[in-house]
Amino acid sequence: MCVGALASNSSCTEMMNEGTGQGTLLQFYYNHYLGYCLPFLYKGDGGNSNRFANDQQCMEICSSQYNVLYPEGDAVCNLKMEPGSCFARQTMFYYDSQEKACRMFLYGGCQGNGNRFDTKEDCEKMCRAKSGRMLGPAPNPDEQTVDVGLIVGILGGVVFAVAVIASVALFVVQRKGKHADMKKVPTNDVEMR
Repeated sequence: MCVGALASNSSCTEMMNEGTGQGTLLQFYYNHYLGYCLPFLYKGDGGNSNRFANDQQCMEICSSQYNVLYPEGDAVCNLKMEPGSCFARQTMFYYDSQEKACRMFLYGGCQGNGNRFDTKEDCEKMCRAKSGRMLGPAPNPDEQTVDVGLIVGILGGVVFAVAVIASVALFVVQRKGKHADMKKVPTNDVEMR
């Protein structure tokens, strides 16, 4: 698409309009001053036509950068991972062309590019042929071979138990020492006047 054709789409130049109502539906609008799409919460009624279900749909209709950011087919697998500029933290997957594997990353919720998949399976389906691994399950580079949380929990429990046992032992030893040092005062020999 050329820029002139995009400018003729009047919905892309309209200001963001959240509409009316009590709903909260995540939608995207094209900010023609910035040149990209941003998320907003649509209230469910009214609004205008500068409202799209996702970033990709918004960019396709409104941006001349669409074909660069969302190339057709497995060409998306050659794009670098782009976390986006917003502050959401959505777990997504991208294809790492150097490692030839799908990896997990945190997507910010807006912008980015087409090398972004909801599931590892979607990523592998699109980019697996590029990895040269057509048969058999792919190794998961994000999967830890040892459960670090379990190890930290066990070590923490052991340290706590040792500290409690040492404290009790120290208390008992100190208490026995005080009893041994105390001399009994004979009460029969003391005369009261």
